[in-house]
Amino acid sequence: MNRNEAIEQYRAALRRGQKYQSTCTARGEDPWPKVLQELVPNFSAASRVDMGIIEIPMDAIVGTLADGRKSAFAGNMMPLLGESTEFAQKWIALCEAHLGDQGITDPITCYEYYGLFYVQEGHKRVSVLRSYDALTIRAHVLRVLPEATEEPQYLSYQEFIRFYSRSRLYVLRFDKPGSLRRLEQGLGMDEDHVWTDEERLSFLALYWKVREACQHPEASGQSPSEALLACLDVYPYDQLLALDTAEIRKRVSALVPDLRYAAADEPKEVSTEPDIPERSLVERIITGITRPVLNVAFIHVNDPNQSVWTRGHEEGRLYVDEALGAQVRTRCYVVGEQDADALMEKAITEDGAALLIATAPTLLASARQAAALHPNVKVLVCALSVPYVGVRTYYSRIHEAKFISGAIAGAMCGKDPVGYIARYPILGVPAAVNAFAQGLRMTNPEAKILLEWSCLGGNPVKRLWADGARIISGHPIPNNSASGISFGWSTALMAEDGSFLPLASDLWDWGKTYEQIVRSVLAGAWDKEASPGTAVSYWWGMSSGVIDVKLAESLPDGVWQLADILKDGLVHGTVQPFTGPIRDQEGILRLPAEGTFTPDELMRMNWLREGIIGSIPKLEELMPAARETTRLLALPEDEGITEPPPETTNTTK
Repeated sequence: MNRNEAIEQYRAALRRGQKYQSTCTARGEDPWPKVLQELVPNFSAASRVDMGIIEIPMDAIVGTLADGRKSAFAGNMMPLLGESTEFAQKWIALCEAHLGDQGITDPITCYEYYGLFYVQEGHKRVSVLRSYDALTIRAHVLRVLPEATEEPQYLSYQEFIRFYSRSRLYVLRFDKPGSLRRLEQGLGMDEDHVWTDEERLSFLALYWKVREACQHPEASGQSPSEALLACLDVYPYDQLLALDTAEIRKRVSALVPDLRYAAADEPKEVSTEPDIPERSLVERIITGITRPVLNVAFIHVNDPNQSVWTRGHEEGRLYVDEALGAQVRTRCYVVGEQDADALMEKAITEDGAALLIATAPTLLASARQAAALHPNVKVLVCALSVPYVGVRTYYSRIHEAKFISGAIAGAMCGKDPVGYIARYPILGVPAAVNAFAQGLRMTNPEAKILLEWSCLGGNPVKRLWADGARIISGHPIPNNSASGISFGWSTALMAEDGSFLPLASDLWDWGKTYEQIVRSVLAGAWDKEASPGTAVSYWWGMSSGVIDVKLAESLPDGVWQLADILKDGLVHGTVQPFTGPIRDQEGILRLPAEGTFTPDELMRMNWLREGIIGSIPKLEELMPAARETTRLLALPEDEGITEPPPETTNTTK
């Protein structure tokens, strides 16, 4: 009985091998197993580590040690030789053993290189077990250590080696450095956490469910590792562990657009100006009669009466109510100590929200979950340059206001350094600091900026005062008023007794931002603004009326007039905050004389301009309360800019 079944299994495996071979050949791809000795330069001299006998994932076996065995197998390790060959008879006999009482128990011998496996002994055992879709196989593994480079693949592999030493897991494979640390954070584990057997088994149970979901047509071709990481970005780990395979498949399928977008590595669509189409009178009349009221939910992290940031967004919501009247119904929800996931679910399912606006980047994971579970609801998060298809992000080009504030500070500081207090080292912040420096050096070419970070703790104002700064700028100083907390002055001349003379303040007009977003939804422009499967980020500035600079009455007339000229130039596009040449603190040319920055380059700027004294802090240096926001909106690693500038190049600007 086992003999007949084994013969039929070989025939099925042979067909799988032949199909794989013909498909690869038609595509111009290599149909054979990869050969490790051909991949590793000077293989015989390569360093090796004996990993012992361990369980390895079957789908990570991609080839053979030497080329002598590869002609018998297709690249998927299925057989290619006819049923009458000696090879086939041995394969069938091995299959009979697998179907018997004892099964295949002897471990194979293989080499591991960059997380993938190449068989030295046991090819037919791999082939038989893979024909039955086995998930793992026991193997005696020798790890081949690659030569050190600065390539992302090598850096990711070094992260994997450290991760494996703690987890003893071989199933995960990532190409981008930092992915495994993100995964551990999603699991709630410290960087040096050593996994227990129970933790390993629980995780593997979830991983195999995600892997099965990635074989479903809706998620076909997706990397199980990337899919699991995306799930952990959105859903709490404990919640995922409790879900069955069908529910996991639903959640993975909902994140497929984000996975495909990330894999394509395409730039997001950045809306730099509102685009609300004009409609005819007849269209407006018909729409006004037939359109239901748009329910808009604003999700705040904190009480508006206790937070300057939240108060500005809540005032923006009230502005929308007044501006759009009966066309909308808005409601605010304050997370506070509540569960953000449950609050968003209530806003959608119980209160009928069709547009959900989360007003802080720390709500991103909950917003992505809401968007995944309710694809018909339009979801926005106040964050910069986050590449997700399911949610849209919005922010303002605050660096334009910082440029003007810097010009004012430069005109007023004399020979003293100017202090700047940044909040978090996240996307958009280096651009704001550098734009302030551009304005400062425009009006005072010799001026220096002392950079401090409020997320490092202590009193940055006192530190700047001690270092000689008398003009200090940064995030707004809160003022108490009859209506509660409101925006104060973000650039001021400080006195030794703690009093200050206001100079200017950067203003976010969230009301105008929200009005234009809601109008675009009402006008039906939401779905027309981007092609399917594209991440969209709204990034509007002074020309849209969503950013401004409030000028103090105490400013000298000439400085006031300069600020007005700069504002008018930014509104009409005749003035740019960044004009070259611009060099960073290392003297590297970042913008040539005739160059301009793209929106993506501005948003992802991760360096500081020359003339700035200070640095961008690392995540581990920050206060714990600042780490979540910083992790969500982390600055990218620098790429490809290593050459110092010529000594003779002018660096005075």
